[in-house]
Amino acid sequence: MLRYLKLLNLFVRVSVQDNAAYRMDFVVQVIITLLHFAAELAGLWTIFINTKELAGWNAYQLVTLLGVFRIMSGVIGLAIAPNMRIMMEEIRDGKLDYAVIKPVNTQFFISFRRIAIWRIADLTLGTLLIICALVQLSASMTVGKILLFALMLGAGIVIIYSFWLGLATLAFWFTRISNIEMVFWNIYEAGRYPVDIYRPWVRRGLTYIIPLAFLTTFPAASLVGKANPANVLAAVLVASLALTASSLFWQYGLRHYSGASA
Repeated sequence: MLRYLKLLNLFVRVSVQDNAAYRMDFVVQVIITLLHFAAELAGLWTIFINTKELAGWNAYQLVTLLGVFRIMSGVIGLAIAPNMRIMMEEIRDGKLDYAVIKPVNTQFFISFRRIAIWRIADLTLGTLLIICALVQLSASMTVGKILLFALMLGAGIVIIYSFWLGLATLAFWFTRISNIEMVFWNIYEAGRYPVDIYRPWVRRGLTYIIPLAFLTTFPAASLVGKANPANVLAAVLVASLALTASSLFWQYGLRHYSGASA
């Protein structure tokens, strides 16, 4: 475990050095993040000048959910998406050999070798948004509620990592997986709102097919007093099964990788 923590620290340091070499790009990316953030707040403001609640969620509860959405977007953009894109490109180009021959677990290496440092802006904005919303809600934050939120958020991160890993593994057999990624990002925008606003069949699809509910709605619900014990149990179970299945699928795909030297 200590060895992997040292490697993760090395990956972060190298990524910081890479970003330092292109400082203007870093600044531009942060500005774009702020603009997206402002647009999302404007969208919520537009909704709540016409109504007091949305599917049982009031304005500040929706702001809490938006904060979780921004944090999850940051996590995906920080490490998951960049590394999966690199992996898919290397599979197509036959360059995954360099990752396979490393004296470290290949899945760990391909999952964390690149860190998009500027995405920390998303994490910061999301956290500040949650804090401001909870203050306005006068929500009592107990240790149990914080731990429950951490559990739900962690389960969501594991689920979306597993989803992306399974998607990227398809590159062992298909060449246009990147197009599916764009579809995912378009659907992911629906996570800015609680799944309760959608019809039952859409809600089920956004929970168990595209797991948006586990990424944003359920973690936010645990903070604003809407937690459902069944959802907590489902999140832990789905996260465990998703990680196991995606890891097995990755290993299966890796066995079918021929490489540039084949």
